[in-house]
Amino acid sequence: MARAPIGRQQLLDAARDELVRGNGVLELAALTRRAGLSTGALYHHFGSKSGLLAAIYNTFYEGLSHATADAHLPTEADWATREHKRTHLFVAYHFADPLVPVLLNRAALDPQLTELEAVYIQTMSDNAAANIRRGQALGQLPTSVDPDSAAAFVIGGLRHGIAQQLRITPPPNPDQAAERLWRLIAASLGIA
Repeated sequence: MARAPIGRQQLLDAARDELVRGNGVLELAALTRRAGLSTGALYHHFGSKSGLLAAIYNTFYEGLSHATADAHLPTEADWATREHKRTHLFVAYHFADPLVPVLLNRAALDPQLTELEAVYIQTMSDNAAANIRRGQALGQLPTSVDPDSAAAFVIGGLRHGIAQQLRITPPPNPDQAAERLWRLIAASLGIA
């Protein structure tokens, strides 16, 4: 009796599990054993190991974008209140994913992914800069803050700050980590 072909999502799940278990190392033999398939299925769905890793990055960053979208923020709140909530959502999303320590503590899982990750970080920084400009236009952030520099600082700081918080033994809960990081963000943006 022939086994039903394993799907794309099963490969992604097995690869994520292997990356967590292997601290960022993905051995194809271990992946195929875990998923119970041949490497042909991997190449069919992703084209290469790099294609599989790119799909994992895409899934992570698309989920992050959704988790921190304006739709999840209080609509009638001031800029600082909304961004305080967004910071909590950003941190909670990272703390909930067991792959995050690997994603944040390695330069890249694969050299070909360096550019892809740089694009995601730049997109997050561009969105943050536009958001800072909105806060300035509303009169809720000082105009002396350069939005592009501040956005790069905030996004980089969040990523490195979350990685640092996850290295603490035992790690703080997501709300504690978010509060620590929000205080730094608020101070850098001139929010009292």
